[in-house]
Amino acid sequence: MRSVRVLIVASIASVLLASCATTTQSLSSGPTITAIPTLSINDALTSASCTATSCIAISTSQYGSGEQYSESSKTWSSLRLPATAIQISASSCWPTGCLIAGNTATSQFLWKYSSGFVSTVQMPATFQTIRSIDCFADNTCAAIGFNPDTSSLDLLFSQDAGATWGSTTTLPAALSVSGTISLSCDEASNCLVSGPSRSGPSALLYATHDAGVTWLQRSLNPSWTTVHSLSCSALKCISAMTDSTGNSFILRTKTFGRIWKKVSSSNNAITAMSCANVSTCVVVGTNKKSGPWLETLQNGVLVVNKLNYVTTPFNDVACLPTKCVVVGNTNVATVPFNS
Repeated sequence: MRSVRVLIVASIASVLLASCATTTQSLSSGPTITAIPTLSINDALTSASCTATSCIAISTSQYGSGEQYSESSKTWSSLRLPATAIQISASSCWPTGCLIAGNTATSQFLWKYSSGFVSTVQMPATFQTIRSIDCFADNTCAAIGFNPDTSSLDLLFSQDAGATWGSTTTLPAALSVSGTISLSCDEASNCLVSGPSRSGPSALLYATHDAGVTWLQRSLNPSWTTVHSLSCSALKCISAMTDSTGNSFILRTKTFGRIWKKVSSSNNAITAMSCANVSTCVVVGTNKKSGPWLETLQNGVLVVNKLNYVTTPFNDVACLPTKCVVVGNTNVATVPFNS
């Protein structure tokens, strides 16, 4: 998805962060990715999640349809949903299942995907909405939600695939309760969380090493406004961010967010990023002409992939161990690694 260290000298951090200022780089071209149409003309797929062997994609519209991809058959098929999803607010998977949170026209929901089926599980009692989920071990997930009783963002953990949840801890008050919340944990006590500031347009980043009892703020460049994705494993993380000028860039850290190093930057707009590991990721978004754009990062090399039969930009991406799936309003596609 860690040992605690304090920044030694603030001026050193400023220099390190300044070195991450956005510059536009020319990237090599990668293999062509060929898309296929969604199963239904009504399938505007906006959310994707993957286990170790399958992926699900959910349409958020009045039709409430979904699709699932099987790695064994290499095909997409229809996925029946418990209700019509108007919005998916968060989703994440462990090797054999997923949790998906969102809302219908009348209520909030939390769904579980397992063995080709989607079922309803109970929302955590303290949450009005779930803002982010990270499932980082078998049946083990962390969730951030809005607590209406305290008007705060809280963190909970489940070790039984969402059937029950542990005690609540509260996120720092400086985080806004609205906007994109990114979460990555790689064990129950160590998590990295990012979200917008209550006091301005800048993104904030916090680390915990005791399951949210205490939080350590990590310094970010004040021009960075949105963290689209966090993916961490054993102190190492990779992230996609956007700054105040609309430029996007990918960063990595080996110190759990204390020091970031830029992998690449672009004036294309990132919509989503998903990683099979901290060195293998797929990024989707829109180019300068508002057309579809996709990049693949493998072994530290980032390339722009050519797209074939892609009529509109992709909305989301999720990764299996050897490939990622990308989904959009009209198309789906698979992006293999080492091709």
